[in-house]
This record gives sequence, C-alpha cells and structure tokens, in this order.
Amino acid sequence: MDVADDETVIIVDTNNPAELPENINNANIRAIIDHHKLVGGIETKGAISITIRPLACTATIMHNLMGDYTVQMPDAIKGAMLSCILSDTLEFRSPTTTETDKDLAIKLADELKLSIVDYANEMFAAKSDVSEFSDAELLRMDSKKYEVHGTKFRISVLETTSPRMILDRKNSLMAAMTDVAQEDSVDQVLLFVVDILKEQATMLIPNNMTKSVAQNSFGAIVDGDLVVLPGIMSRKKQIIPNLKI
Repeated sequence: MDVADDETVIIVDTNNPAELPENINNANIRAIIDHHKLVGGIETKGAISITIRPLACTATIMHNLMGDYTVQMPDAIKGAMLSCILSDTLEFRSPTTTETDKDLAIKLADELKLSIVDYANEMFAAKSDVSEFSDAELLRMDSKKYEVHGTKFRISVLETTSPRMILDRKNSLMAAMTDVAQEDSVDQVLLFVVDILKEQATMLIPNNMTKSVAQNSFGAIVDGDLVVLPGIMSRKKQIIPNLKI
C-alpha cells in the first residue's frame, strides 16, 4: 500500500524507509513517533515533530503525548494500548521492558478491570495459532531487513507459547526461506522462534551461512538444523546488535 504525493501522514513505530511505502518521501510527513534506533533516509517538506524514546512500546509514548486527553480515552483504545504493551514486552519478560511501560500496563489493566496474567495468556494463545498462515507468510509476519557488512538479511521473529506448532514445520519453512530471500532481494532469511514461557529462542539452521551467524553472533554450538539460544527474546536488543557473519 503506497501513499499519494502530498498526502498527510504521521509515521508511527518505525523510521526506516525500507519498512514504509515507497512514495513516503513525497508525502506530507507531519510527525514521527517511534522507539527504534534512528535509521535515516526519510526526507520531509519542512520541520516536523519527532519523538523517539527508549521505551518498549510506541503505545506508551503515544499515551504520554496525549497528556490530559487520556481521561477521554474509550475502553477500546485502552485495551488496544494494553495489548500493544503486553505484546511488545512479552508480558514484561522482554529485556526492552521499562518501568514506564510496566506502570502504564498495570494502570490500564486496573481501569479495564482485567487480570494482566489472564489477558496476556489469552493473547499469546491466540497469537500462537499460526495454522492458517503459509510458510512465506510466517517468514514475513514479524520481520525486518537488516544488513551486516554487505550481507542482507530478513530477520524473522515468531513469538509463541506453542513453539512446537511452528517447529513441526521446520522443513517446509527452511525450504521457503530460499524463495522468500530471492523475492525480497536479501541474501538470507533468519528465523527465530521465541518461546515466551521458557524465555529462549530456537533458530533454524538450513545452511552454512545461518550456522556461521549462530556461532559468531551468539556463541552457539550448532549440531543439526536447530539451535536453542537461552535468554534470547528481543530482536531489537539481543539479535540485531549481535549479528555477525
């Protein structure tokens, strides 16, 4: 989906042109609200408001920007914000979690009279059912492009409380990686299946390049087409910063 010339837009939860519509620099960008590192490459027609804060969830930033207007927030929007925070923090398990995110989630849950534990469990159970998605859709579902010393990766992360549902498809997923890489103009797809409850990731190892990445980036001992990475849960803080070929 693209944007038209001079169409007024606000960019939320990214500042990476590779993740935005192709025509984004010709749109009328009014603001950027984000929690990722500054990438560069976005051009604007004039001065804009930019808010980038080191928080786990962009919804937390948006709530703060709303100030006193939050008292007018409908329950549906409060629920959406709570869902975003619990998803981005993996119910506060992710190393990206801050006290600001956690305090807001507790406040929203209290206002909605929800149990965070019960609500998060329902969310993660629903998110874990990926049976209706194709292998290519799974590889692109939650992924970002990233380049390491000239090698281009699509880094896919699937967060689940039922990793077996995904890992049972490892052979077809690894076969699909080649086509997805070619179609998306990258050298390799890296897939990390994050087990939310065990707080670890399983990385698929279809070839020597992914084996090298696992060994050099995470100090893993690779013996087979899967490797478990204890404690690895965050693409932003733990996977991307450590990537080596």
